Amino acid sequence: MPHPRALALFFVLLMGLLAGPARAQDSTLTCLIRQHQLPLVAAGAQFSGLGWDELRLSIQQSQFVLVGEDHGLAQIPGFTAAVAQVLQPAVFVAEIDPYVARDLTMLAAQPGPPTAYLQQYPEALCFYSLAEEFELIRTLRAQHVQLVGLDQVFITTAARFYARLAEQANGRPARACLQQQAAKYQAQGQVFEREGKDRFSMSEQRPSAVDSLVAVTRQEGPAVRQMVQDYVTSYQIYRTYETRAPLPNGLSAHQARLNLMRRNLLNIKPERPGSAGQPLPKMLFKFGANHLGRGLSIASFGEFYDVGNLALSLAEAQDKQSLHIMIVGKQGTQARGSNQVNRSQNVAAYTAADNAYLQPYFGQTPGPAWNVVDLRPARRALGAGKLVASQQMQRVLLDYDYLVVIPETTASRTY
Repeated sequence: MPHPRALALFFVLLMGLLAGPARAQDSTLTCLIRQHQLPLVAAGAQFSGLGWDELRLSIQQSQFVLVGEDHGLAQIPGFTAAVAQVLQPAVFVAEIDPYVARDLTMLAAQPGPPTAYLQQYPEALCFYSLAEEFELIRTLRAQHVQLVGLDQVFITTAARFYARLAEQANGRPARACLQQQAAKYQAQGQVFEREGKDRFSMSEQRPSAVDSLVAVTRQEGPAVRQMVQDYVTSYQIYRTYETRAPLPNGLSAHQARLNLMRRNLLNIKPERPGSAGQPLPKMLFKFGANHLGRGLSIASFGEFYDVGNLALSLAEAQDKQSLHIMIVGKQGTQARGSNQVNRSQNVAAYTAADNAYLQPYFGQTPGPAWNVVDLRPARRALGAGKLVASQQMQRVLLDYDYLVVIPETTASRTY
């Protein structure tokens, strides 16, 4: 029988041999990050430095630019506005529904913040209920950029949605019923806001209430019936998220949502069309990073192709290119809501450990400058078998062209 010390030495040597390739691959990735990173200096909404120079050149060469973000960081709307200044897009595509997009377009044309609207319909502008996000919309409107929303009807908007239906209904009984329901959901939403809990009228509705909505609008025109169908589809998706049961067509809630957003992208009708032979003009996207990858989404709970994959195909179909930028914070604070009554619950702190798979990039971002990493060399190394990485890291490399790391973030402000 081997001597215990010899056996221990054997295990030490074995672990060293097993760990060697992993360390080598980690070293390869670290080396590639160091070789292809550049500083970006942020001064308010102004950006400079070698990192910004490289991004600006890549933006200028692209038909679509997709900014995959971590929501609720105050620095990202300013960065997006700077990207827009370079790209000069005709369309801004956002992770909101088409009806919120219409209200945002209207509100951005008015002076001052949308405080009265948000008091009437709490959190009904989705992410754009936050100050920096709303100011981004106002900045883009000043540049005559069309705002388009792709998402399902937002869960906080039942009161506003019913009010909008009432405005468009022709039948007097239907209009009266919708107005009554809108007032009910408005009062309910304000109570939920005061309670400070994640309760929303749409999620509180019973299926019978949605069936009643369909019935009361059955004799209305096609525009109202389409709105009702959009609401019903969204309601079913939200309920399926909660129950985790498949929809009647067999799809998961997440897949149904992605399919809806991609259909809406295909149906965009730009106010300023592209040039001859290019039906789609320059477009700027801003969604959560899960949605804007070139290939399989970085979402860790399955395999999904998302909006970014379709945008890549649409750009290539025009013999153009899409540019995919992922922007994250290393640490700091982040908005997790926009409650106007219980503001303390809107902000949460986070650290680099919360996104451990990005640690190789965080380790190279000491601050105060932001860090811009060109991911394409690492992607080529991965494809050539010279780099081994975790599944989530592989998807980042395959999905995004650049990673922008903000060393310290602050939460977006609540109005």
